[in-house]
Amino acid sequence: DPHTDTPVEVLHTVLLGFVKYFWRDAVTIRIGKNKIKKELLEVHLSSFDTTGLEIPPLSGHTLVQYAGSLVGHDFRAIAQAAPFVLHGLVPDECYNTWVALSKLIPLIWQSEIDDIDVHLKQLEAAIQDFLAHTAHWTPRWFNKPKFHILLHLVEHIDRFGPAALFATE
Repeated sequence: DPHTDTPVEVLHTVLLGFVKYFWRDAVTIRIGKNKIKKELLEVHLSSFDTTGLEIPPLSGHTLVQYAGSLVGHDFRAIAQAAPFVLHGLVPDECYNTWVALSKLIPLIWQSEIDDIDVHLKQLEAAIQDFLAHTAHWTPRWFNKPKFHILLHLVEHIDRFGPAALFATE
């Protein structure tokens, strides 16, 4: 059965899925044509301290100006910075969804799991929290299959091991 025998592809589901969708939405719709907010977002990004995150300094102008043309490593950086740089620039529902996503992502990218039962419970709770915040923000996102695919991640990690080991990143 290909649905159970093929693990969730977290690069395309999370970084090139949720992070990409939400970043484009934040920049083009939530902040939109508000020049002051766009400039403030660029400054927040450019001044964000990336020490310890294993990513280079962020280019705020590039990440905002080309929000629709970014690649995986850009979204990896955005996923780590978004809760800090978007604070006060987007509606609370949008911001809370970003916070929930930023709590979920580290659980997905664990390369070693000491206690699988504890990890899977934490992951399941983080997925449900993320989906609840997303639905509270707007249910329009749920027409994307990646939101359904995410529901299979817990069983796939239980079966195949850490998602970071079967990611194509």
